[in-house]
Formats: sequence, structure tokens, C-alpha cells
Amino acid sequence: MLRKLKNLEGFTIHGKDDDLGKVKDFYFDQQRFGLRYVVVDTGNWLKHQKTLISTNSFIQINYEQEEILVDLTSDELEEAPSLDKNKPISKVMEEKLVKHFDWPIYWVSPHPTDGPAIQAGSVIREELFDFSVLTAEEKRTKENDVESNLRSFNEVRGYHIQAEDKEFGHLEDLFVDEEDWAIRYLLIDTRNILPGKDVLIAPEWLELISWNEEKIFVNKTKEEIKSAPEYREEKTDYLVHRDYEEKLYDHYDEIKYWQQ
Repeated sequence: MLRKLKNLEGFTIHGKDDDLGKVKDFYFDQQRFGLRYVVVDTGNWLKHQKTLISTNSFIQINYEQEEILVDLTSDELEEAPSLDKNKPISKVMEEKLVKHFDWPIYWVSPHPTDGPAIQAGSVIREELFDFSVLTAEEKRTKENDVESNLRSFNEVRGYHIQAEDKEFGHLEDLFVDEEDWAIRYLLIDTRNILPGKDVLIAPEWLELISWNEEKIFVNKTKEEIKSAPEYREEKTDYLVHRDYEEKLYDHYDEIKYWQQ
């Protein structure tokens, strides 16, 4: 089932022993387009400026109660590595976080989102985290490595969409598959050129995301997008029906992700 990220904002994160906070933002993997973490506003009880919880910790999402149940305690969260509020999440920092919680190492898996990842307790996993074998110079280099595959949803929301021949709208939301947290679609507001019409673009149709220009480049023309099936949200649990997805992929003559 597909869900909008904006619909999860403000949900209460409920741990094993207490409420841990509320969902403030999301971090997704820009290389594989998978949702990896939620950013939790913990109020005043936690000293950390920014706290991430992996989707691997999710037990259940209660949409009626607007609550996400996770398999963490407040003590585990408090003992986690502290993340700076206004700094990017480096690969080194993410490794520390994953090691602390024993979350799967998703970035070494050959599969985008649903394949096997290295779990806790394996020899391969310990070798990946064995910083002791590095020289002092290698450690400094690694600590200074701020490159990250993670991007904030709040950062990219509102980015302009650039077709092959014209700019045509902005990013409004992301649709994620709650089974494996793969990002399936970008919801594009095109009201500046297509009054009242929203369209969906699949991540595999993107050329690149330019963080400097604050633009998302799509390998489709304005006319292709303009004539695409209009997305209209229905008042049901299924925000995107399979029959609409069939029409969308047929329109662009693309291979359907559920048939790959």
C-alpha cells in the first residue's frame, strides 16, 4: 500500500516504554530511493538536537491513532550518537548510528530496498565497522568524509521540476510503499502550467536532483507530462490504484516496477 510522507508528519513515535516524540522530517536514500529514517522531535526530554529512527525499527503504524510503534526504549534513544541539527549526516555518523542500534547495513546490499542486508552478529558486518585497522591518517580522512546518500524530505519539498524542454512544476510529496519503504512516486504540482492538475513521476524517470539549483530533472518532455493521466486522490485507503499505475506506465511506455 502506498502512503504520502506528508500524511505521516506529526505522528507520535511510541517506544517500548513511553512516547519518544513526534515525526518532524524524513531522510531518504537518494541513490536507491528508499525511505531510511524518520526525524523525531523529542521535545525537552532528550538532549540531542536531532534524533533519527530507522524504518527497520517500525513495528506497526496506526493511522487512526496517528501513531508509529517502534521497538526502541527511551534509554536506547538517549544513549545513541548525537547528531548535529544543521549539519549533513555523514556516512561515518550513519555507520555509528547503525552500529549502535544493530540496524541492517542497507547500503552494501545489491538490492534497492527489498533485498537482504547485513544483519547484526555477522563477521562481514564487524569487518565493515572495524575502524581499529585504519591508520591515524585514514581515520582522520574517514571522519572528515561528509558525503552522504541521505537527503531530507523537507529539504527537497518544493524543488522545481525541470522537464527536457521546460520547467513545469514543483515537488509536493512522495509516495512510499509501506511494505519495504521504497519511494514509488513523486507527486508533482503543475498548477503553474496545468491548472488544477497533479501528476506522478516515478524515480526511475529522473535524470538527477540538483541541490545547488534546487531542481529535479526529469527525462520526459513537457508535452508527455501534460498529456499523462491526471492523479486524483480518492477517499480510500489505496491512494494510488493499480489501474491508474497501469495507465501511467503505459503512457510513458516504461517497464512497470511490479513486473521487474
